[in-house]
Formats: sequence, structure tokens, C-alpha cells
Amino acid sequence: MPDLRWTEGPVHCTDLVDGTGKVFGYVGPCAAGMRGYVVQSGSEWPPRPAAFADHSAADAARAWVEAEVSARAFRPVRIIREAGAPVS
Repeated sequence: MPDLRWTEGPVHCTDLVDGTGKVFGYVGPCAAGMRGYVVQSGSEWPPRPAAFADHSAADAARAWVEAEVSARAFRPVRIIREAGAPVS
């Protein structure tokens, strides 16, 4: 799996993407605070459905997304932390 980084997404969301822009997960607002989503990967076997979890803060939701994406990955995942990265 390539290096992943958080970027600004549509509609008040932040997306966890690779260098080509493929989205592996994202964080967006919900009634309970923030919701972290992990998208289904077409290369997973056996395939796992997309997942989500509600959190009170965006940082907690992003940490959950990073952990879930890492757990599903075949190879180690590296999250690139950039100055000026989105903070929801």
C-alpha cells in the first residue's frame, strides 16, 4: 500500500488518500460529532464491507480510520503528516 495522507474532501470532509487520489477512508460531520468511514477495497479477500464509527472529535475519528485502514492492509501503511494538513 502506498503512503497515505489526509486532504480536504467535499462537503466538510477530510479524505485519507494515496498519491493517485484514491480514497481509503474519510471523516465527516454527523449528529454525534464526527463519523469516520473506511471504504471497501476491491482487492480485499475475503471482501469486507465498508465500516464507520462515530466519535466526539475529528482527531479521534481520523485515528480510528487510520487504524482500520492499517488493519485491512496487506503491507504496512505509512501516514504522511504534512504541515497545514486539514483539521476538521
